[in-house]
Amino acid sequence: MSEESSITVEPFKRGLTWRSLLALLYVVFVFQAALAYLQLMTGSAPSISAIQWAAILLFLEMTTVFAGSRLTLQEAIIIYLACGQTIKFWWFLAPQLGNLSHPGWIYQIYLRYSPVSKALGLADKIPWFYAPSSPEVWIQRTFFNPEWSPVAIWTIAYFAAAVCGDLAMSILAYHIYVVSEKLPFPLAEPVVVTAKTLVGREWRRLGVLSMSTLIAMIYGFVLYSLPLISSTFWKVTVRPIPVPWIDMNALIQSILPGASFGIMTDLAIYATGFIIPFQAALGMLIGATAIYIFGNHLLVRYGLTGFAKEYSYGMSIQLAWQRSVLWIWGMVIVGFGVAIGLVPILLHPRRVSDAFKSLGRIRGAELPIRLIIGLFLGSTIALSIVDHLLAPDLPFIYFILLNVIWPFLLIIIMVRAEGIGVTFNVPYVRELTLKAVGYPGVDAWFVPIYLPSSWVTQFKICDMTSTSHKDFIKATFIIFPIALIFGFLTTQSLWSLAPIPSSDYPGVLYSWPVQATIQALFISPEAAEFFRAERILYGFAVGAVLYALGDRLGFAQTVVGVAGGLSSAIPSAFSVFLGSIIGLVISQFIGEERWREYRGIIFAGILLGEGLVISIGTGLAIIIRSMWAAPY
Repeated sequence: MSEESSITVEPFKRGLTWRSLLALLYVVFVFQAALAYLQLMTGSAPSISAIQWAAILLFLEMTTVFAGSRLTLQEAIIIYLACGQTIKFWWFLAPQLGNLSHPGWIYQIYLRYSPVSKALGLADKIPWFYAPSSPEVWIQRTFFNPEWSPVAIWTIAYFAAAVCGDLAMSILAYHIYVVSEKLPFPLAEPVVVTAKTLVGREWRRLGVLSMSTLIAMIYGFVLYSLPLISSTFWKVTVRPIPVPWIDMNALIQSILPGASFGIMTDLAIYATGFIIPFQAALGMLIGATAIYIFGNHLLVRYGLTGFAKEYSYGMSIQLAWQRSVLWIWGMVIVGFGVAIGLVPILLHPRRVSDAFKSLGRIRGAELPIRLIIGLFLGSTIALSIVDHLLAPDLPFIYFILLNVIWPFLLIIIMVRAEGIGVTFNVPYVRELTLKAVGYPGVDAWFVPIYLPSSWVTQFKICDMTSTSHKDFIKATFIIFPIALIFGFLTTQSLWSLAPIPSSDYPGVLYSWPVQATIQALFISPEAAEFFRAERILYGFAVGAVLYALGDRLGFAQTVVGVAGGLSSAIPSAFSVFLGSIIGLVISQFIGEERWREYRGIIFAGILLGEGLVISIGTGLAIIIRSMWAAPY
């Protein structure tokens, strides 16, 4: 994209209207419960992009029928961008692997009672401000208890700091990299092209969407809604298809003792392979295969680590995943992930220096530069004060390092990489910092730490479609509190249906123990046997060498995929790769250009169909059970 086209010369047009707000409310009230349920069933946060496109497609038709005119391009962009910023339901469920700083209320109280925490002596050390100490809350499965008050206070502090910090730094970075340097931000262009195509209404695309949605609704009913409805009405769970995967460990362990293998049963996981680059999908398969098939087999074959002693034929995917991560792979995953975050900076130091040189070239910002910096410093320093009050045994300067200095450096560097199409993150920032300074306490491991996220690509999309930045910001601030409150109520309703995790929510039943294992390895003194710093160094060294080679030879994206595969269960990595292979085969029959045109629509249709049928099933189950079932 040329520099001239990077910033539109057309005047900004209004995108925040009653129609775009109605679409955003629809997403919150219809899809949020379904997305939360999908995460509980599959163990990972579903992609939001399909919901964004599905909402646009639906309201394109609804506004034509009921309002007499179609959505404008600007309204469609506001729906897409604000939806992506506000659907944050999983913050009440659990943090993502590699990021333990986001609130996750049910996960936090689960950590107190998890077998891993008890085994490693962590359960009775978890502070009162992180999770309620009374077992009554855990037994009754309720957020409506006074013991959640301190958790709510620091959650609000975290949200305030995160939103203000992200907005301030994104405005700053936008004027550095979009206005001044005119970087291309290549990930913005597909969004703009797709939105223009959909607003132009191509009937072939809508037919593909409808067929994908119908197939996904039928399959989603059998996979998700039938077990939920049957257990509600008949007290017998009818589950024709296992969730989240088909466990084939007994088969592969007859050939390779210790290995794990299986396939996912959710169509959306396979459809993810349509979207992500093939190199990334291949990397995921390589990473998961390396440690969970061949790595675990070698551990058993040569009697290495406690995993070999615990192993027995037929050990499930979930148990083999958790125990192998505990005994050896957890620290390797951390080291490899840190390498993927830091090595791109070390290999391209000029990007860092260019980023800071650009700070002095900001002109014409919507807000004065002093006000932008003040908003960032005020919110992050305030969060640091809250953290120090919760954990006074860690010097205040380290909270400034974690909440102010590191996020500032990270956003400046991260957005410049984003501007040229490269993405990276550094995981376990707080954990590695506390280990490095030799922190002997416990409380600082659990306080909320700010990790920034960027809005700059969204601002770039606004520029390319003549959409007002202010409309995007206003829509986000209007919908976000509504989505947050409804996400809170949704999560409470799902928790009241059944314990989380449990066999009713098998995804987190498998993934949360792994998350808790990695967290406990950092914190618990009893975990010294498992926390081996040299393994972090080994993982870092391997990741650094592979990324350096990939950066030079053109397969860096595969190495980034390897990092994702190391932290994924083998069924997930294999199924994403299989979906990617299916996409390549289809593209050979219909042509690559046509496949690129339709793959996003198919993905959107699958999530739309699953989302609709799960929303109906979940809502019906919640209503029926609330009529006769006690919360415990």
